[in-house]
Amino acid sequence: MLERLLDIGKRVLAENDVDRVLTTALDGLIDLCGAERGTILLFGRGGEALFEEARHLARQDIEHPEFEVSRGILDRVRREGRPFWSPNVLEEPGVGSRRSVLRLRILSVICLPIRRAEEVFGLVYLDDRRATGVFTPQTVALVESFAELISLAAWNALERRRLRGEVEELARQLRRDGRYAEILGNDPRIVEVLELVEQVADTDATVLIRGESGTGKELIARALHAGSRRRAKPFVAINCGALPETLLDAELFGHVRGAFTGAVADNPGWFERAAGGTIFLDEIGEMTPALQAKMLRVLEVGEYARVGSTTVRRAEARVLAATHRDLAAMVREGKMREDLLYRLDVVEVRVPPLRERASDIPLLVRYFLDRFNAKHGKEKQLSPRAEDLLLAYSYPGNVRELQNAVQRAVLVSRGPLIEPGDLPESLRAGAAPGRDGALLAGFRAAKRRVVEDFERDYIIRRLQAAEGNISQAARAAEIDFKNFHAKMTRYGIDPLRFRGGRAPEPG
Repeated sequence: MLERLLDIGKRVLAENDVDRVLTTALDGLIDLCGAERGTILLFGRGGEALFEEARHLARQDIEHPEFEVSRGILDRVRREGRPFWSPNVLEEPGVGSRRSVLRLRILSVICLPIRRAEEVFGLVYLDDRRATGVFTPQTVALVESFAELISLAAWNALERRRLRGEVEELARQLRRDGRYAEILGNDPRIVEVLELVEQVADTDATVLIRGESGTGKELIARALHAGSRRRAKPFVAINCGALPETLLDAELFGHVRGAFTGAVADNPGWFERAAGGTIFLDEIGEMTPALQAKMLRVLEVGEYARVGSTTVRRAEARVLAATHRDLAAMVREGKMREDLLYRLDVVEVRVPPLRERASDIPLLVRYFLDRFNAKHGKEKQLSPRAEDLLLAYSYPGNVRELQNAVQRAVLVSRGPLIEPGDLPESLRAGAAPGRDGALLAGFRAAKRRVVEDFERDYIIRRLQAAEGNISQAARAAEIDFKNFHAKMTRYGIDPLRFRGGRAPEPG
C-alpha cells in the first residue's frame, strides 16, 4: 500500500500543468480509497473557482459536477477549514436532510480542505452511493495525508500558470513596441538596460555595447536607432571580425577606381550609405591598429577618405559599437588604442548574459516556441521534463543558444510533445548545474520532505493501530517486514511508544 501511495505521490508531484495535477491526484485517490466518485476544486485569491476536476470510478469526466456533489458539504468545509467525514451522511444532523444529499442518495463522504499555510485554496471530495461505511478512519487518515501532496503540487502548478500568464502579457506588451519586438524580459537587469536605452537613444552620443556572444547586442543597437530622430534613415551593421583588414577598410570608407586590384569603379562605403542614420560596428575589438587610427579620426573630427583617395569626406552617421572582449585588457596588451576606447565608451550599455537574468527564461522559451511553431506550421508543446531541462540550463551561448535549442526541438520532435531527447545533448548534459539548479533542488527537497512526512505519518498510524506490533503493522501496510523495520529505523520510530494503544508523542 505504501509503495502505491508513494508512486502516486511522485506522479502527482512530477506534473507541472494544473489540470494534470488534479487528474493524476484524483485518479490516484479513487483507486486507493475505492470511492465511487470524486472531485478536486481550486479557488483563486478572490474566492472564485479556478479549476474543478471530477471523476467517476471508471475515470470518466463528470459532465456537470456542480449537480453531482453536495455543495452544502463543500461550502461547509471551505468555510470552516475543517475536514468532514461520515460513513453515512444521511444520519448527519443538518446535512442528511439537505435536498442534494437526499436526491443523490449520498452515503459515505470524505471532504478535506487543501491548504497553503492557513489559506484554504481548494477542496478534495470523495463519496459513495452504494454502501455506508466505505470510508474508514484509516481511509480518512490516508486521504488527509495525501492532501498534503496535492497541496504542494497544486500550489506550484497554480503559481507556474500565474507566472506564465504574467510573462505572456509582458511579451504582448513588448511586441506592441516595435523597438523592443525581440528584447523580451522583465528581469531588473534587462529593464535597467532598456531604461538606459530610452535615455540615450535620441542623442548623437557614441555608445559602446558590451556583452557575451549571443546576448543580443545588435538588438540593443537597433533599439537605440529606432528610438532616435535618425530612425527614418539607414541602420547599417558591420561585423569587424568577419572581414580582412583591406576589405573592411574599403567596406567602411569606400574606395575609388584603381585603388586596388579589382576596384574597377568608385564605390561608396558604409559610412556614406548610412548618412543621416546609424552605423553599428560589431566586434570592434577585432579591428586592426591601422583601422583603429582611421576610426579615431572619424570619431574625433568626423572626417575620413575613401581608400585610394585624398578627398576628405564628412561622416554623417552616428556610431554604435559592440564587443564581447575586455577592451581595457587589450589596451594594456597594446592591441587596442586607449584614445579610441575613450571615444567609443562615451555611454556604456552592458547586456547581461542569460544566466544573470534567469527569470526571463520561461518568457523566452514560450516566445521562441510560439514563433517556431508558427514559422514551421507546428503545434508542439513541451513535456514537463523537457521544460525543466530548458529552465535548468545555464546557456553559455545565451539567448542565441536558447533560440537554437527550441527551434531544433520543434523541428526534430516526432510527436506533439517535445521530450528531453529532442533537446541538444549539450543542454541535457549541462542542465543540472544550470540556472535553476538551486531552485529545482529546493523544489525537489520540498517534494522529498512531503513524501517523507507522509511515509513517517503512515507508518506511525499503522503501528498505532497495531498497538506497536511491527509484524501486524507491516502486513496492514502491505510492506515486507524488513522494509517496514528499515523505514522505522530511518525515521527513528520506536514501536514501544504505541503499546497499549497510546498515541505517538509529538514530533
